[in-house]
Amino acid sequence: MLWANGSACALWGATDMPSLLARDFASSLSDTSRTRFALYGEAFARGETVREQWTFFPNGRPVTVDCLCSGWPYEGRTVLLVEGREAATAAAEDAERRSLEALRHSPEMVSLYRHDGAVLMRNPAAQLAFDAVMPGEPDRFAATVMDAAQGSALRRDLADRRETTAVVRAMTGHGERWHEVALRAVSDPATGLPAILAIQHDVTERMRLQRELQASEERLQMAVDASRHGLWDWNVQTGATYYSPRWQSMLGLEPGEVPSDIGVWEERTHPDDREAMRRALDDHLGGRTPSFLCEYRMRAKDGSWVWILGRGRVVDRGPDGRALRMVGTHSDITERKAADAELADSKARLDAILANAPVGIFIVDDGRRVLRANEAMADIFQWPMDALVGAGTRLMYGDDGVYDDIGRRAYPVMRQGETFADTIPMRRADGGEVWCRIIGRQIRADDPTLGYVWLVEDVTVRRRAEQTLNDRIAFQRVLLDTVPVPIFIQDVSGFCIDANTALEDWLGLDRQALFGRMLSDLASEELALLDEAANRDLLASGRTQTFESRIRCVDGVLRDVVVSKAVFRRNGGKPAGIVGAMVDISERKRAEQALLERHALFEQIFVASRAVKLLVDPDGGLVVDANPAAAAFYGHGLDALRGLRLEDVSAPAAPGAKPDTSWAQGGTQGGAGTPGEGGRTLHCRHRLASGEIRDVEVYVSPVQVNGRRLLLTLIHDITERRLAEEGLRRKTAELERSNAELEAFAYVASHDLRQPLRVINSYLALLERSLEGQLDEETTEFIGFARDGAQRMDRLIVDLLEYSRVGRKAKAFRPVPLDDLVNTALLNLQVAVAEASATITVEGPLPTVDGDENELIRLFQNLIGNAVKYRTPDRAPVVTVACARDSDRGLWVFDVRDNGIGIAPEHLERVFGIFQRLHRRDEYEGTGVGLAVCKKIVEHHGGAIWVDSVEGQGSAFRFTLPVRPLPVPQEEAP
Repeated sequence: MLWANGSACALWGATDMPSLLARDFASSLSDTSRTRFALYGEAFARGETVREQWTFFPNGRPVTVDCLCSGWPYEGRTVLLVEGREAATAAAEDAERRSLEALRHSPEMVSLYRHDGAVLMRNPAAQLAFDAVMPGEPDRFAATVMDAAQGSALRRDLADRRETTAVVRAMTGHGERWHEVALRAVSDPATGLPAILAIQHDVTERMRLQRELQASEERLQMAVDASRHGLWDWNVQTGATYYSPRWQSMLGLEPGEVPSDIGVWEERTHPDDREAMRRALDDHLGGRTPSFLCEYRMRAKDGSWVWILGRGRVVDRGPDGRALRMVGTHSDITERKAADAELADSKARLDAILANAPVGIFIVDDGRRVLRANEAMADIFQWPMDALVGAGTRLMYGDDGVYDDIGRRAYPVMRQGETFADTIPMRRADGGEVWCRIIGRQIRADDPTLGYVWLVEDVTVRRRAEQTLNDRIAFQRVLLDTVPVPIFIQDVSGFCIDANTALEDWLGLDRQALFGRMLSDLASEELALLDEAANRDLLASGRTQTFESRIRCVDGVLRDVVVSKAVFRRNGGKPAGIVGAMVDISERKRAEQALLERHALFEQIFVASRAVKLLVDPDGGLVVDANPAAAAFYGHGLDALRGLRLEDVSAPAAPGAKPDTSWAQGGTQGGAGTPGEGGRTLHCRHRLASGEIRDVEVYVSPVQVNGRRLLLTLIHDITERRLAEEGLRRKTAELERSNAELEAFAYVASHDLRQPLRVINSYLALLERSLEGQLDEETTEFIGFARDGAQRMDRLIVDLLEYSRVGRKAKAFRPVPLDDLVNTALLNLQVAVAEASATITVEGPLPTVDGDENELIRLFQNLIGNAVKYRTPDRAPVVTVACARDSDRGLWVFDVRDNGIGIAPEHLERVFGIFQRLHRRDEYEGTGVGLAVCKKIVEHHGGAIWVDSVEGQGSAFRFTLPVRPLPVPQEEAP
């Protein structure tokens, strides 16, 4: 040893350092320590530090020293600096140091108080919590406990038991907290006086969780008590089972009435369900299923059976895996079972309806793959059901063009919540073409994954019939237009619905301009009255009506005509319309007039005239005289002809009959013919010298010749005309029959078109009514979609038929004061006007025009109603109705102006087309027929309609109506 301090001398028992330095350090070590010491020689030579416990024998007794040894270079050699403490002292000091370090870093709040509450010591956690709390309070212990009574009780408990624990509300620098406090009565190490050691732990979060747990348990208990679930808790080893009051009341039992034994459960289970229940229970007890789940029936107290859904789980198993305890619930599902059964019945009924629906129905996904189809679909396309379901709809199309076109047009429309409809060619399984009317709609707009539902109707037969009908109509049109006699067709109200080319040429009007007009619009009042009377008689008796009148043609010539009219009927005999033909008899009329004018000059012109003339004695029918023309016509010489009687040149009307010459007896009295001025005209048959029979028109007039009363007879050969008239009558009859069949077919076609829709709508209504309150929301919505589609298609058909009737079944035009009609239209619109807070202004007075009252009311009502409906949300509608006269053209110009949403320039012509809608149905309702009806009404009244509009500012609908003509004196015949 080279040097030692006093502590080293004391350890070795040396009186001073010199006496210690004479000793050898290594020799003082025990054998074991010496061996370990030798191992560190190289480490000491490198200057490293080693901490070890060495055992010394300084005075013959072993002493264990905790040494810190370091190698140091000293005068060219390595020396060892040894610092050491006796191991027991070192351990105590280390323990104290560790305790102080742990106390300093501990999250627990540790405080030492005097008996009067003054602080003797606090660790950092306690200082942070309490030093800032009531620093002026002498009793610092009491300052930390918010409940003073609880603080006093803690001190009393401490005095009695020397230590105590409690949970207190403590005031800290962080506010009010919950602390778990452990108090112990100790002595102050410095003074030995009584002191209080307080160790506090923040349990605020634990207290919050405990309160929440307690509240949760209370809510759970309340929920269990209020729910329909019964609880059970089964001790699998003993069989003891707890049944909750709800479990017992579920079976009609009183709480406590059921023994606490598992056997009650099995005893009350339906015999047919016991094995399934036991199997599900055994599977879970054996660990083969994660939980127990089974439906079975249990007998109630009154003997009825209650459907139970049993759920449970093993909550405790033994070391060997055997179940020890199992808990679960019983739920009464009797109502659900009944609902399931009823739903199954409902589904069966729905499937039956789908199976018997008269149209094909199928559902496709967004990829156009068939998800479901009814038997009608399989019948239409002749595909087996298993081949149809799951396949793409491409197999139902004849070519890719139609398939792709439907994909482009239909699905974007349906994704917007609207219905798509069209008639397209499709393909059967055998490759044959089938024409189908398809109607599609997305099942739910907010859930495209549900797919799309399609209704398919096979219209192949109807389409072929329509094509045949169109061919027949085309043939009839050609036939009508080739007949040189003017022909027109009227409905039962007298409005023109068709005409041939000959009538167009006569009147100089296009047949479209004639459509919807009456004969009174085209001819004189006399002809109009005769026409109306003939129509009445015709519809009442059914007999063909013929009358003569005059009509002014396009060339300005006033023509005498014979009008023949006949009625054609629908199936069942109901009149469908009237067909009429006009024959120009102007020449005949002029001839008759000429005969009258030449009566005084009979002798001068009788012979020179080229007309066939005979002078007949009415007393015997003897031909007194004849002109050369008569001789040439009959083929007899003049002398021979003058000796004949009328019966010699007359032929019977029918084989075997006698010639009728009674017309010549008694002058102009008796016989068949047409009366004239002083004479009459009759038709009969005459035989020529050659034996040929000719149809003749005979004009007979009494004359005085040299004081002798004779009959002047003018004979006109009408054989060719009769043949033409007969041909015309045959063609007219054929036309009447054809048009009657056409009208009947149109009626039946429209009825058949609506009938399937009515069937669908009716059965869906019956289904919805019979299942009211039983269907889920989605199924109810599906039925609503189907009914809505059928009803809207029916409304479209009705609107189309209504459109077609405009102008065909209107009344005869009469003077109509428009002020009264506009007031009626506003009265019909008063609800819509009030709801829109609209202002309607009529700048009057409005004129009186000739027209149909009902159609004009509909015209103003549609235009004003549209002005109110298509309004902007930020301003109330303001509508103005005005009228001005255009004297140059003889027209009234009407103006219906609004401040609504306006119309884009590219749509100004389109708005008057039928079914043309510029807005979605969810924005503005309607079918797109209203303005088309307006246009047809205006044109029927001889006017025109157009619209001027600025988008976003409003629109002005303008139309014209003819000014009523002033009455003029009737033109007299010359």
